[in-house]
Amino acid sequence: MRLFFILSTIFMTFSFEAKANVSDSYAVQRILERYTETLGGLRSEAALSSLSIEGSQVQDGVSYQFLMRKKRPNSIRYRLTAGETSIVCGFNGRQGWQRTEVGAEVTIEDLSTDQLSALSNEADFDSPLIRHLEKPWNQISLVGNEQLGDTYVHVLEVNEFHKPFVRYYLDSRSGLVLKRVQIHPDGTFGLETQYRDYRDINGYQFAFEVENRIGDQPLSLVRIETIDVNPGLLGLYFEKPNN
Repeated sequence: MRLFFILSTIFMTFSFEAKANVSDSYAVQRILERYTETLGGLRSEAALSSLSIEGSQVQDGVSYQFLMRKKRPNSIRYRLTAGETSIVCGFNGRQGWQRTEVGAEVTIEDLSTDQLSALSNEADFDSPLIRHLEKPWNQISLVGNEQLGDTYVHVLEVNEFHKPFVRYYLDSRSGLVLKRVQIHPDGTFGLETQYRDYRDINGYQFAFEVENRIGDQPLSLVRIETIDVNPGLLGLYFEKPNN
């Protein structure tokens, strides 16, 4: 079971030029300002300290219920359940773990390096498109503008230090991210995430339907049922369980 396709895809996600010219830099700045405004501005973004999200995920023909909870600065706990099987992954900012329960049998183990990287990335509240000028390791360039279905979009490429290149497709009118695509080192496209059905929750914009695919092959479809903004979450909730 590939658990981590949903991770780093629920919320918010290249030409290989080293630097953009001055006009491109100005265009990028304007696009990202619109994006930040759509999210409620920097103050609202910083005020988002925790989240609780519930819904369903369909993968490989199987439907799972999920519960994801996040807390600043970098803690996350994610649960998938189907029938008698429950899988819980957690990260407290230092240690990542997975608890698997099948019937009465329970196993607890540390995450692999790749799994830990995926979970810790999802624990980060801040999109690379937010406060980009404060991040010298984070290069953003404008690829161009194109039509995505019936919507005109700006296409930005993000190159974060030690992370895969990512291409973001932003609605030119609303500023919302409609699609996110990972770019392999050889320039080919990898995991593609589509964001649909945006709704306003306490002044924040969330996509309530998220689809993951590689090329024409669907991988998972997430439908969110409820989102609770800034619930009270204790730090102990993200610690590795004993049983």
